[in-house]
Amino acid sequence: MLQFGEEFSCLVSALGRALPVSAHLQRGSSFLAAQCGRVDKTTREMKMRFLGRTCLIVLSLLPAVSTQGRWRVVGSDQPVIAEPGEDVILPCHISPRVSAVDMEVRWYRDRFDTPVHLYLNKKDQPRGQDIPYRGRTALPPSALQTGDISLHLRNLQPADTGVYTCLADDGSWNEEGQTEVIVTALGTQPSISMDSTQGEQTRLVCRSEGWYPEPEVIWRDRDGNNVTSLSSPTVQRDSQGLLSVSSYIKIKQQSNMFSCLVRSKIPKPDWESKLHISSDFFPGVSGWMVAFFLTLALSIAAIPLLVFQWRRMDVMERKLEPMAAQRLREELESVKREVLKSEWKWILSSAVDVTLDPDTAHRRLILSAEGKRVRLGEAWQDLPANPERFDYWECVLGREGYTSGRRYWQVQVGGNRDWRLGVSRESARRKGDFSMIPQQGYWTVEWNGYRDAFTALTDPQTPLPRSLKPQKLGVYLDYEEGQLSFYNVETRSHIYTFTDMKFNPNEKLYPFFYIEDWNTELVLESPDPDPVSATD
Repeated sequence: MLQFGEEFSCLVSALGRALPVSAHLQRGSSFLAAQCGRVDKTTREMKMRFLGRTCLIVLSLLPAVSTQGRWRVVGSDQPVIAEPGEDVILPCHISPRVSAVDMEVRWYRDRFDTPVHLYLNKKDQPRGQDIPYRGRTALPPSALQTGDISLHLRNLQPADTGVYTCLADDGSWNEEGQTEVIVTALGTQPSISMDSTQGEQTRLVCRSEGWYPEPEVIWRDRDGNNVTSLSSPTVQRDSQGLLSVSSYIKIKQQSNMFSCLVRSKIPKPDWESKLHISSDFFPGVSGWMVAFFLTLALSIAAIPLLVFQWRRMDVMERKLEPMAAQRLREELESVKREVLKSEWKWILSSAVDVTLDPDTAHRRLILSAEGKRVRLGEAWQDLPANPERFDYWECVLGREGYTSGRRYWQVQVGGNRDWRLGVSRESARRKGDFSMIPQQGYWTVEWNGYRDAFTALTDPQTPLPRSLKPQKLGVYLDYEEGQLSFYNVETRSHIYTFTDMKFNPNEKLYPFFYIEDWNTELVLESPDPDPVSATD
């Protein structure tokens, strides 16, 4: 239609030039030409609008095209609610399901650079982990293969409440999800008692402890009216982070019954206690009656409190009984492990003078001039990259290696929070990250103060009684028997023995030392030739 209009206008113009026409025909020709121009302008505007809409549609599709084939990280839209001491799983997964084995998986709370848990280069990276979470988190490797990056968090604490971010990064793309953790503890049954001071108005006090987060306290009178606004609460936090709440309300001289409801702000069962205030509590008669009924009321009120306290003590006794039994077992174990004085002197007869080898020391370790002390420095030292030098773990070996006989040395570990001591075979790996287990040529025991764990580094690890943790550790090597024993020098107690040690004939075994504590040092010292134990 538009093309026809354009051709018609051209035809009219040609006729106007070629033939003598009337003024009316000329006006008609001008009118048609003007109409044709308007149509042409309108058409251009329609074309521009169509082009603009097309561009908008294409631009809106670009994000979908650019992210085609990408994945995203999905956290949990529901909070994880649990009580202190429980083990929980913080849900998070990759959608669509792709393997996360080769990715970086990072869980963190407030600071990205202080992760709750970090998985990188196909293994967990405990170095740099936020200290309160050390030894409490895990990412199951089998789950990573299916894109499940949920975090296992053990021994939940009130301070763990918060929002956790899970991040997955494959090197070219990364996404984040979030999961909230709420730690909640239901406190004790509230108790109501009367609190009066000479010259002041009598008050009722409602107490309950062991809550987290802070509970809500509601007071009601006999008619069910909410009188909480007349009360004044106080809250205290104990060493475990749990809260104790006390709420006071003044009572008037009239018969009434008050109930105290302590309720969690997170849906949980409620606790409620009631106390009836008799009109005889405020009699308008003689003083002896006031004293009699006051004593009677207090006695009656004290009965349920005494019963409740007795039940609490009974519950506490049942809880402490296993702990006491465990403590007794540890004490008996310590007595059973004590070495006879004659045997101990025989062990000390094989004492050797061990000095530290600076050519094997990690560049963060600082050795004393005589080679008897080692501590962890803040900066890496400029030292040669010897083949025998440790470059990942903060370790150092003794100068002398042993290929026969019995050898004994002892180390002052003091208050070090993280150390490993034992022996290493000459052919054992020293470069990069590796496991310090017998299969790798390392026979050691470890104290980890961050996890409060004393273990022998077997595979799997062997827990050791914490009561045997020494201030001075004795190390006794019997090369021919293939045995390595550890002793608590102060108590002259046997801690653990590695047997059937596997190494090549005549291969050297070196004293081994590892430390990761900024504040203290390991000290090699000469044994006391005439030790005295608690039973001597």
